[in-house]
Amino acid sequence: VSYHIEMSFFEVYNEKIHDLLVCKGENGQKKQPSWLELGNKQRATAATGMNDKSSRSHSVFTLVMTQTK
Repeated sequence: VSYHIEMSFFEVYNEKIHDLLVCKGENGQKKQPSWLELGNKQRATAATGMNDKSSRSHSVFTLVMTQTK
């Protein structure tokens, strides 16, 4: 039995899609200690009248695990 895991984390901001798992200024795949932490740090935020830091985007995290025999 083997497993294959695929993960994506992206945001929709100003009608554009941004990959939150891409390290800015780097190409290729890179191991990260916390993918969710990395993605959340790269989300678009700004101050509002009610919050010092408010998200201006929607984010989607997807994890797909496939098992093969």
